[in-house]
Amino acid sequence: MDESIKLRIEKNGQVKVLDEFSARRLARFAGDWKLAPSTSYLMLFERTSSSNADLSGESSLISKVLFSGVISEGSLLEFFNFLGENNRTGVLVVTTEKLKKSIFFKDGQVRYATSNLNEDRLGEVLYRYGIVGKNILDEALQDKSKRLGEKLVQLGYITVADLYKAIKLQLEEICYSSFMLQQGHFYFYQLVSEDLIPSTIHLQTRNILLEGVRRMDEMSYFKKKLPSPDVVPEIMAEASVSNLTDLETSTYNLIDGKRNLNEIARLNRMGLFETTRLIFYLMQGGYIRVRTVSSIAGDTSSGDDNIEQLLEAYNRIFKHISEKAGSVTIKLKHDLETFTQKLDGSLKLIFNNVQVADNLVFNTPKIIENIAKIDDNSRVFSNLYKALDEIFYFLLFSSGITIEPEMETELQSIVSKISQNQK
Repeated sequence: MDESIKLRIEKNGQVKVLDEFSARRLARFAGDWKLAPSTSYLMLFERTSSSNADLSGESSLISKVLFSGVISEGSLLEFFNFLGENNRTGVLVVTTEKLKKSIFFKDGQVRYATSNLNEDRLGEVLYRYGIVGKNILDEALQDKSKRLGEKLVQLGYITVADLYKAIKLQLEEICYSSFMLQQGHFYFYQLVSEDLIPSTIHLQTRNILLEGVRRMDEMSYFKKKLPSPDVVPEIMAEASVSNLTDLETSTYNLIDGKRNLNEIARLNRMGLFETTRLIFYLMQGGYIRVRTVSSIAGDTSSGDDNIEQLLEAYNRIFKHISEKAGSVTIKLKHDLETFTQKLDGSLKLIFNNVQVADNLVFNTPKIIENIAKIDDNSRVFSNLYKALDEIFYFLLFSSGITIEPEMETELQSIVSKISQNQK
């Protein structure tokens, strides 16, 4: 459902609300307004009278707009840096159609932040970092008379130090996730009073910027092999872990072939980014591998229909990669042929003499023919799935490209359904 407010400005200057939904949404902005500096693309209004206006919460803290702009790649980082270097005080509000994040500055340093996303709520941060369990969180949320953090401390589930850490993590993650936005708008508002900032947390803007840039750079690299928090790492049986650091070892010990990145991050209490980084380097070292759906086919025998559906799903993705790669596809085809030639065990038999087309699509009939020759095909589907998934990430790694998130989500959904048919 489109939840945007729709208006039309007639040629005579009259403003018309286009539907009842928009009228209901606009009602909370009742009062007098004036047009602030705007463009033909973006209009900005400032309140001139608070009569009949709801100025509770954050709205009561801010006054006029000092700066505004359109978000493009890197623009928020630059503006964030500007606020820090010039010791500005105010509220940076970042908006898209679905989200609103507000970051409060005092003398150029971050002091407080809010967000309308559930994932940014304090309770979610406490749970995500393994500070409290779900049952404890649900119990504390039942009591609306006190703020969540205060209630958890009162009940003895967390210490004041735990609460401080969680609020600091919450502020940091709101900032980092804002840097990742590729579109939207930002506004910097003057505060009614500097004394109204509702937090004594103090974050150095320079440190936030440096960490934000690092995360942006590294996550774009990590996502080639770890596209979402739903991927499930599994241990490579032949790997030796004697050279791992303490952090790598503790994370490695949490890998059981069932937990996804989110679950591991909660158990090691390091957060999703640091956990993703550790998992990535464990993969690079050959200690683990990942799969992209939480449940793959078990040990049951495979049917040709399921094999064909699996190959069709991956071939469609491989073809899409070739189209995006353009002239690089010739190199990718050679890399892929070399990759399949180095497979061993039953996978070597499955891909024996299987041709790779110019668009990176495998010859399905030949693979079916090879499978029919295998005496014990009880794990063929599972092994083929693992091989195709590995090929998928190998192609992304070799080409240096990414695919649209919705295509990968669709692939995972298809594979999951096929896998269920195997059981």
